[in-house]
Amino acid sequence: MVQAERLLIEEALRDPGNQRFILLSDSCVPLYNFSYIYNYVMSSPESFVDSFSNPKDGRYNPKMSPVIPKEKWRKGSQWITLIRRHATIVVDDDIVFPVFEKYCKSWAAIGLRKGRKILQGIDIKFPIQMPRLLKHGNCIPDEHYVQTLLEMSGAENELERRTLTYTSWDQSAVRGTRKSWHPVTLTYSDVTPEQVAKIKDINQVYYKSERRTEWCQANSKFTSCFLFARKFTTGAAVRLLTEGFIGPFNVYSSQS
Repeated sequence: MVQAERLLIEEALRDPGNQRFILLSDSCVPLYNFSYIYNYVMSSPESFVDSFSNPKDGRYNPKMSPVIPKEKWRKGSQWITLIRRHATIVVDDDIVFPVFEKYCKSWAAIGLRKGRKILQGIDIKFPIQMPRLLKHGNCIPDEHYVQTLLEMSGAENELERRTLTYTSWDQSAVRGTRKSWHPVTLTYSDVTPEQVAKIKDINQVYYKSERRTEWCQANSKFTSCFLFARKFTTGAAVRLLTEGFIGPFNVYSSQS
């Protein structure tokens, strides 16, 4: 995944007119019209990269040291927005990426058969087992690579340390915990003006591991946090666009 992102950014950098580089998934939708989004990202001289440290994170592999010291290890959403200079850092990197290729692999990359052997005898219902499970390779590179690279490049202070993409996680009955590691998928009936307005009203993000509240800004001005949201089905996205939730939109004009 990380290599695919690097190749995508490299291709986009070929056009000198491209000054912002935004990674979105196929289930993302805009919360505002194009003009608002364009002005928001272009007005800020900083990249928007969700990046934080978590001492309890079990994904760091000690074999990454000394190239990647543990104190430089960062985590965050893969949905990033980069200024051109930071995009160039990602594409030109030949130090951090090889270490990620070797030591940061998800269970999916390891392979199902090997994963089953790893999981055999481990009861993941109990938190005490998680460090044992995680040390066997469940490192999600696209949630760590850009964040760690920019920290190691001395660029972390040039970031708005948050993502522009809102994600709703599957919450359990216990406050603050998840039912799964997958975001909620919103369908046609889930999308309402009230829900969209609620997302747009979010103006801060709290990072528990750092005890940090990130008040959302663009070009030093306080603003709403999110320009995009996920995950939406096609039907939900069409409803969002055609019923005026994000402003005037003509579905037919986009096809001409």
